[in-house]
Amino acid sequence: MRRLRQIKKGLKVLSAFRLLLVIIFFGLMVFLQLKGKGYPLYRYINWWIIGILLLTVGYLYLLKRLPADLKKYKAFAYLQLITDTVLIVILILLTGGIESWFSFLLILAVIGSSIILGRRGGFIIASVGAILYGLMIDLQYYNYLPIKYNASYQVKDFFYNLVINTTGLYITAFLMGYLVQRLELTSESLEKRDIDLKELSRFHSEVIENIPSGLFTTDLQGRITFINRAGEQIVGQPRETLMMKSIKEVFPFLDLPLSLGRCNGKVERDGEVQYVGMNISLNRDSAGRELGYIGTFQDLTGIVKLEEEMKRKDRLAAIGELSANMAHEIRNPLASIKNSIEMLKEDTLPEETKKRLMRIAIKEMDRLNTIVTEFLMYSNPKPLEKKRTDLSGLVNSVCDMVSTDRDINLKRDIQPDVFVTVDENKIRQLLWNVLINAVQASPEGGVVEVSLKDVGFFCNIRVRDYGSGIKEEDREKIFYPFFSTKKEGTGLGLAISYRIVEEHGGKIEVHSSEGEGTEFSIYLKKDEADYEQ
Repeated sequence: MRRLRQIKKGLKVLSAFRLLLVIIFFGLMVFLQLKGKGYPLYRYINWWIIGILLLTVGYLYLLKRLPADLKKYKAFAYLQLITDTVLIVILILLTGGIESWFSFLLILAVIGSSIILGRRGGFIIASVGAILYGLMIDLQYYNYLPIKYNASYQVKDFFYNLVINTTGLYITAFLMGYLVQRLELTSESLEKRDIDLKELSRFHSEVIENIPSGLFTTDLQGRITFINRAGEQIVGQPRETLMMKSIKEVFPFLDLPLSLGRCNGKVERDGEVQYVGMNISLNRDSAGRELGYIGTFQDLTGIVKLEEEMKRKDRLAAIGELSANMAHEIRNPLASIKNSIEMLKEDTLPEETKKRLMRIAIKEMDRLNTIVTEFLMYSNPKPLEKKRTDLSGLVNSVCDMVSTDRDINLKRDIQPDVFVTVDENKIRQLLWNVLINAVQASPEGGVVEVSLKDVGFFCNIRVRDYGSGIKEEDREKIFYPFFSTKKEGTGLGLAISYRIVEEHGGKIEVHSSEGEGTEFSIYLKKDEADYEQ
């Protein structure tokens, strides 16, 4: 089908070229007032022109009615080209034969046949032209045609003319056949590449349209130039209304000019809030020029609701666990108090035993009060009262308090003049809890190391002991409320410490190995005012 279209198009171009050549030839005759006094047959030129015009009209008429059959089109093309070759030889005959200026038209006929019919067609027309031209030259030389020629022409001149023209026709056929073949190969390659590119473009379009994530492109001014099907569904608007609309109108949480990277926000769809996660990057062409922005976004509403539900369940589970632990911690001292009171109630015990039971009851009441106080402190912390504090002096002060009544070797490496804006009382409590843990974990006369360093954006406090360390299965639980490995511990000290560090925007890390001790590393974040001092 493709070959048939090429031949049909070539025949139309050939007809147009034939008409153009005749018009130019006739126009030159009129304009230059050419007369054929030297050529007896020159007067038949007008009939030759009329014949060409009539044939061309006939060709075009037949071309419209020819059935779509490749063989018939080829036969019709050979008919036209052979007829044109005959007419060209007639023109050469009418204009002087060997002395005619129009022998070059045979080369044009070979070129046309090579383009329309390929290499084989070019050689066939070249052969027809060479035979007809050679026959004409021979007949003119032997005076069988009424065409005179210069008396100085000898047989070698005729032979030379015939060889030159024949060689020219065949060389033209060879070169044009090669060029046409290369052109066809190139055309096929380009057509295949064009098909591949169309298929690739279609594939990309299908992928973009069918991915579950929304995708949009904008120009440099932030106007939407494309949005896919998923994007339409997420924002709840048809593509036609979104095109060339400012991206800020569609996603109010974005600012212009657009910032690259990840962002989250909300959009309203059908009166309901939708949570959207988005990533924005630059759109560049192959030369690296910025064309605009590309955004990919997802509807996170389901995920956000699921996370909220999970958090709610986690909170309920945490409350349940906390309540159970709280009840357990309260039940023990209450049981001791109850037993002591019941024994005192009998009033048959010796005085010394009564005193001992009273001491137990008072001790357990104090323990119960400590548990409730610490629990209230953990569950309902007071707002921070931050002020610029001499952290170096605060750490030294807590170390002095701990070491006064403890048989411990406390080694200090405290950087002087470290100031930070914190709640002094809460940081004091934090340091006390961590230091007490380290001291209690150390054997009699053991070593506890305390250091303080200013490390740029943070102040780092490290407390290390060389006790038995923390078991691997317990390391994740040490900051849980009411978790304690100590017999008399409430399990709230480290939980409160963790809360205090979080309130100050810092972090606390624990490094421990069984039998090698434990190290707590506390990072307190500085405020802007701390850098200006």
